[in-house]
Amino acid sequence: MNKLDKNENYNNQTFGDIKHINENGIEYWYARELQVVLNYKEWRKFENVISKAKESCKNS
Repeated sequence: MNKLDKNENYNNQTFGDIKHINENGIEYWYARELQVVLNYKEWRKFENVISKAKESCKNS
C-alpha cells in the first residue's frame, strides 16, 4: 500500500520522503505522490505539466 492510500498528510514533504526503490536499486516516484508534494490540487493540471516535460525530453 503506498502513502496516498493511507491518506497521510504530504505537507512539507520532499522528494526523498516519497522516493521508492525497486529490487534493482533504481529510484522512482509516483506521479500522484509528486502532484501533492508539488502542491498541484488537480490532477488534470499536473498531467499537463507532465505532458510538457515529456515533450521537452523528446526534443532534447
